[in-house]
Amino acid sequence: MPLWVRTVLITATPDDAEPVAERHREHLRELHAAGKLRAAGEFRHGDGFLEILEAADRKEAESIARASPLVDEGLATWMLREWLEIDLS
Repeated sequence: MPLWVRTVLITATPDDAEPVAERHREHLRELHAAGKLRAAGEFRHGDGFLEILEAADRKEAESIARASPLVDEGLATWMLREWLEIDLS
């Protein structure tokens, strides 16, 4: 299944973003449980996230990307790129 990288950059103040960022983390847990999230991490200063998603095509990947509470509530911007894993063996 194709892999996609979603970068979420928080544009709101920390006070406004943090309650919604916790809902974003729950969104990530749900994606992981559904087999749609390969890896995820949060930027050190709490200003965004980077995730590797599994989706059948761009349409599905964009649907997943837009489903973040941070994005949905206009508190963050996002970028989605198809990602090709390199075999390092």
